Amino acid sequence: MMNWTDLLQHYGYFAVFIGTFFEGETVLTLGAYVVHQHILHFWPLILTAVLGSFLGDQLYYQIGHRYGTDFINKRPKLAEKFKQASIFIQHSPTLTILLMRFAWGLRTVLPVSFGIKKYPVIRYMFVNLIACFIWAFVIISIGIQVSLWLHKFLKMILPFHSHLTIIIAVISCIILIRFAYSLYMKYQTKQKTL
Repeated sequence: MMNWTDLLQHYGYFAVFIGTFFEGETVLTLGAYVVHQHILHFWPLILTAVLGSFLGDQLYYQIGHRYGTDFINKRPKLAEKFKQASIFIQHSPTLTILLMRFAWGLRTVLPVSFGIKKYPVIRYMFVNLIACFIWAFVIISIGIQVSLWLHKFLKMILPFHSHLTIIIAVISCIILIRFAYSLYMKYQTKQKTL
């Protein structure tokens, strides 16, 4: 019978690939914790995250390119986000690609929007590859540092801490940050409508 450490050793990179293909931060932060525990390695984790996020973004780009505005119009929530994404793309397309992996709430619609707007695919792929590397490097580096701090903190307050406790603490931090960000975005939206 395998424990969670064995599962991460055998399937960790594959899990990171799947997680980053669709979204990313949570699985990448957990991956950073596993790097801190010396189960996975820093550079292979980054390369896996870059590959997963890059291929996911290319899929969303192709959906926008092939199915265009019909895809967006059938989804009212995406249509609203598409308007917002279009503004960013129009003003600064290269910067938008570089930062889109950090744009919670717009991450899926931005690549779709680039596809709808027929942004040159080769340029999109090149800039997006750089963006995926920056994103993976930043998230993993921060995740390793947070894991280190949490590990030290829990060691001070809990004489018998476990890996599960640290994982729960990391996930709690991610959820808290996402919740705070969503509150901030709702506040920004209300300010714009006033």
